[in-house]
Amino acid sequence: MKKLAHEEVLRLMEERIRSGAWKAGERLPTMRQLGEDFGYSVTAVREALRVLESRRVVSIEHGRGLFVSTDPELLSDPGDRLRGMETHSLQRLLEARLAIEPELAAYCAVRGTVPQTRLIRELADRMEAQLAAGEDHFTTDMQFHQEIAQGADNPLLAQMLGVVAELSAQGRRETDKLPHMREKAAGYHRLIAIAIQERQSEQARALMKAHIQDMLNAIQERGSGQ
Repeated sequence: MKKLAHEEVLRLMEERIRSGAWKAGERLPTMRQLGEDFGYSVTAVREALRVLESRRVVSIEHGRGLFVSTDPELLSDPGDRLRGMETHSLQRLLEARLAIEPELAAYCAVRGTVPQTRLIRELADRMEAQLAAGEDHFTTDMQFHQEIAQGADNPLLAQMLGVVAELSAQGRRETDKLPHMREKAAGYHRLIAIAIQERQSEQARALMKAHIQDMLNAIQERGSGQ
């Protein structure tokens, strides 16, 4: 299966970090420079950097630039051990998300800053508008979940989600093909964003759990019907 552009950029960045070409604490080129270097768009570079930032491999410091993490333990890819396992089916990935994301949503409702919760709401609204216009909402969907992970202020859980998000990129597109799933996902995102803005942690947890469980149930029903 052909890799998405941001997945290929992610692979190239990981290679440079592992090889020592980019060392811990080193400032990286700008997104535009990286795009020109790798031969991909700035959008693809931005998405790859979000994955690396969610795993705390790089840090994006506004006003200063991009930096490789100074923590050597985070320079290795935590997904390496997972890639050789037969747990990459959509069902297994959704189960992994079910174990992680409801807690991230609950923590975000408590710990997220006002700008973070406002951005999460804006992303939910943007996704709904994109769906209504028939536009691709994949990037917005990914950013919505990543921003919740950032707002939860738990680096370990965010790192775990980063691994799952990278592995399930194609899976997200597959779930979009399920009956009515796009519309339901937009509704769930809006309700989750509102719960986070209103600091309703239990509601945010329950809604995120229902959102992922809904997809998991649909996948299981599709499998049993084949």
